[in-house]
Amino acid sequence: MKTTRPFTSKKTGEDGFTLTDLLVVIVTVAILGVLLLPALAGTKPNSQAFQCLENLRQLTLGWQMYAEDNNGKLPSNGQTSTQCADPACTDYLPGGRYAQWCPGVVDFYDAHAADFIKAGLIYPYVKNVILYRCPADMKVFMRMGATQPQARGYSMNCCLAPLPPLAKWNGPSVRVFYKDTDFVQPGPAMTFVFIDENEVSIYDTLFCNGPADPNSWQHIPAVRHAGAGGLSFADGHSEMKRWTDKGLFTTGGHVADPNPSADWAWLSQRTTVLK
Repeated sequence: MKTTRPFTSKKTGEDGFTLTDLLVVIVTVAILGVLLLPALAGTKPNSQAFQCLENLRQLTLGWQMYAEDNNGKLPSNGQTSTQCADPACTDYLPGGRYAQWCPGVVDFYDAHAADFIKAGLIYPYVKNVILYRCPADMKVFMRMGATQPQARGYSMNCCLAPLPPLAKWNGPSVRVFYKDTDFVQPGPAMTFVFIDENEVSIYDTLFCNGPADPNSWQHIPAVRHAGAGGLSFADGHSEMKRWTDKGLFTTGGHVADPNPSADWAWLSQRTTVLK
């Protein structure tokens, strides 16, 4: 029968590590720490991108669950004219005329910004205000010497249950989706729901980009992740899109691109289709 002999110190004859052994272990751990630190530091941008994708996935899951609980009806997506000054506005309640997935505008400081998120139709399914903003979004507002992060950084496809329909982007020439069974074309895997929007264009919750308004960026995708930004789709998946249009990397505000843009065309194809 084979037996295992316990480790025994040669000097003392007692079981255990010697001081020399302990020092060797400490030095080895320190060297590994020095070698791995740069690599670990380099994972921060990637971890933010993964968290952004997870945020978008969670929001889309809440959007899907709302539809399941409401006979397939998609939560409304409100434009500027459907926003109240008070997050406790009764029009935001389910069944109210301005009930929408996430009310409020975010281009200025608002002490009640989180309350607008909580007034949204999908908040009962996504009860964490942190998920409504990409972790790499550094936009903050100054208020009495203190900073407050922008509450929301994600916007919704303007062709998903717009409230009310927008003539310019959602006119009679394009398809608008109001129920979860409407995604025949371009299909749920090819129709984006949420997008990480650039801080220079984000305002209400609509992200406007579609074939009825060709080759013009009205709202701008975020490029926070080494030139890429996150999107989620009606089938529930989320992905990073690496943008290449130089106009998206400006910081001066809205960008009108007079020339055909590959990025614009890519997103337009995933917004809606012409009837």
